[in-house]
Amino acid sequence: MKLRYIITGVLAAGMLFSSCSDKLNISQHSVVAIDDFYKTDTEAEEAIVAAYYQFKTSHSGGTSSAAWLLNFLGDDLWTGGGSRADGTYYQYCEYTFTDGNGVIKNLYSGLYTLIYRCNLVLERVTGDSAVMKRARAEALAMRAWANFELVTLWGTAPLVDHILGPDEYLQGNVESTSVLWNAIETDLKNAISSGALTDVTGTYRLTKGFAQAMLAKAYLWQNKYGEASKIYDEIIGSKKFSLQADLTNFGTIRGDVTAEDLFCMRGIDDASNSGPNATFRGTWTGLRAEKFEYNFDKTRPATANFATYPFGFQVCPTKALYDKFVEVEGEDGYRLKNFILTYQDMQDEFNTRVKDGMEIYDCEGYFNRKYMTWKDNGSAYRYPLPDHIMRYDEVLCFAAEAYFQNNEKTKAVNCINEIRTRAQAPTVTEGDLTMQLIKDESWMELCFEGLRYQNIIRWGDAANLLKNRGAIHPELQPDGTVNYKRYNEDGTVGFKTGKHELFPFPADEMAVNGDNMTQNPGWV
Repeated sequence: MKLRYIITGVLAAGMLFSSCSDKLNISQHSVVAIDDFYKTDTEAEEAIVAAYYQFKTSHSGGTSSAAWLLNFLGDDLWTGGGSRADGTYYQYCEYTFTDGNGVIKNLYSGLYTLIYRCNLVLERVTGDSAVMKRARAEALAMRAWANFELVTLWGTAPLVDHILGPDEYLQGNVESTSVLWNAIETDLKNAISSGALTDVTGTYRLTKGFAQAMLAKAYLWQNKYGEASKIYDEIIGSKKFSLQADLTNFGTIRGDVTAEDLFCMRGIDDASNSGPNATFRGTWTGLRAEKFEYNFDKTRPATANFATYPFGFQVCPTKALYDKFVEVEGEDGYRLKNFILTYQDMQDEFNTRVKDGMEIYDCEGYFNRKYMTWKDNGSAYRYPLPDHIMRYDEVLCFAAEAYFQNNEKTKAVNCINEIRTRAQAPTVTEGDLTMQLIKDESWMELCFEGLRYQNIIRWGDAANLLKNRGAIHPELQPDGTVNYKRYNEDGTVGFKTGKHELFPFPADEMAVNGDNMTQNPGWV
């Protein structure tokens, strides 16, 4: 009798517990389980938009983006800012950054964040609708771009080609860079052959032409000139893209997406949408207003229209670049005048000069007009310039190189002359054509776009061009003279052969994953 009561009590308690457990098992509101997501076109579009957002962040969305960092490391712009003590950005110009550098770490992790978001699309968006197919193709192209940055900047970076499980998080270096190059080529070929990428110009989506150009670029970086030439034939022969004739406001918000863009993204002037929407070129790369006197000549109409809140980084081109423009097209060159302002231009055209008692750090008397930030670019601290991620002029520059190296000089000359004609600069003949001429044309045409550093690394020119980088810093005075100051007397600055060809793997990564990762040469 007693046993019966015990069993009955246990059963009753079990039923009560089960009943309470069922009532407590309540689905979360406004949350969709991951296994139930990615099922519709709307969800597929949300997933690929997240990848686009991260692409913009990694490419040019802020101070940890590729374009921002690589502009510091090349030889077409000075670092700038308010002074040498304005942050630690001078370390890139001087090549004194370490493996603990936060910008390099954030770019590295940001590229893998982009790869993760692309892998989510590729593995979970499985439907056959046009939207889903396009999302997968775009994810392939963006993953390839991220791996291109990793292999060219870090070398044997880990390859992450799927969503990692918990036991796979600590990935090691690939055995050789060919593993990453093969992955890049495969992703781009699959994206192109899918037929799902847009072929429409003037859009803010990445195009089939962008994927083709990235594939050609990957071939070029591997010295596969014949393969690159064939892809450039396809892009140029498609007649889908063309140079816009007018270089006025080429890189500003006044110059919108055109048939020259293979891929352009645009920020918005919206306080609730920060992050990469207010691009680095707008907020960071404009005149540091407190150092300038606008409309100083009261006898002339007010003409200055510069934004008043940028921070003054990457504003001033090097004299070496200016001199190359003058050598090719003269002091009054059409392209030069639209890409670079002299201090005299600032005074004559914009009624603007340096205030008495001030100096402009890292300035030789030249200013970046190509990506100038104007007042009508947006609002204070939010200047959402369009990001022309790849344009047809880049295609022509790299195609000229591939054709030249593949002994197709007529095609190479045609590419250079198409650029020169738009620039209103002297055209060239096959007899004029040299690899140095092609390099110089690329330097001028693609200046300030974050491309120079990777070019001079692969050409083997960086050690010579950058060996004294950061040894001196120029300061522009109100009267137009330039004082060159030496901050570094110990010989530690400048590009070091055997070290600076690659970035260091971040110290944080090595600390947690050192058993699987080998640090790049010179950084141990």
